[in-house]
Amino acid sequence: MIRRLSICVLIAAAACAAADNRDMQELQRDVAQLQEMVKNLQSGLDQRFATVATEIQGIGQAVDKVNTSVATLQKNLEQVNQLQPSLATQGTRIDQATSTLNTLQQAMTDLTAAVNKMQAQLLDVSNAVKVLSAPAPPPPGEAKVPAADLMNNAEGDRLGGKLDLALKEYSDYLKWYGDTPMANVAQFQVGMLHYSLSDYDDAVGDFEALNQKYPDSTKVPDALYYKRMSLQKLGRNADAAAACQELRKRFPTNTFARQCLPPARH
Repeated sequence: MIRRLSICVLIAAAACAAADNRDMQELQRDVAQLQEMVKNLQSGLDQRFATVATEIQGIGQAVDKVNTSVATLQKNLEQVNQLQPSLATQGTRIDQATSTLNTLQQAMTDLTAAVNKMQAQLLDVSNAVKVLSAPAPPPPGEAKVPAADLMNNAEGDRLGGKLDLALKEYSDYLKWYGDTPMANVAQFQVGMLHYSLSDYDDAVGDFEALNQKYPDSTKVPDALYYKRMSLQKLGRNADAAAACQELRKRFPTNTFARQCLPPARH
């Protein structure tokens, strides 16, 4: 009986030992797997840490470059700030020089206009002297008064206020001496007398005749100006504007050209 009991105990002990051995093997296997997992996890973490370290190093280099650029920009700004007073002074000097140049240009324009006007007056005087000093050409047909005398009489009557008589004398001069050097002056004075007498239609024709027959006359700018004035008096604003445009185009530096502005619109 005891022997059987001992055998049963030994068998039970052996069975327990076998069971414990299997459990130990499974535990060892689980530990090995866990160690492998920890190893793999450690390897992955090491790789990620290495990548992050590389990225942080790149960011640091970029930050260094930005800091260098900022330092350079600050240095350039300091240099610009140092140059600003000098640039402001130079700008003021340039503005002053430009203003002076504009003033000189305007003065030169005015001087040129004055010289042109004096030249025109001298030419008129020269033409008058030529007429007075030269023998009068034989008058065609009905001429009864020499050219110089007729011109002098017309001038005297005009200045004396005898406008109708002066108008007849200038008209006679054009009829008898229309190809002489002073004919353009007579033509202009006929137009001015018609203008003074408010005969604007005839004045327009007279001034246009001067422009057409004596295009090289120094009186052409004056004629164009008073043609424009006559047209304005007649209410022909479009034609007046055209005469003004012709004057400014052909004689831009003339005093009348600068006075010739477009007619006001109502």
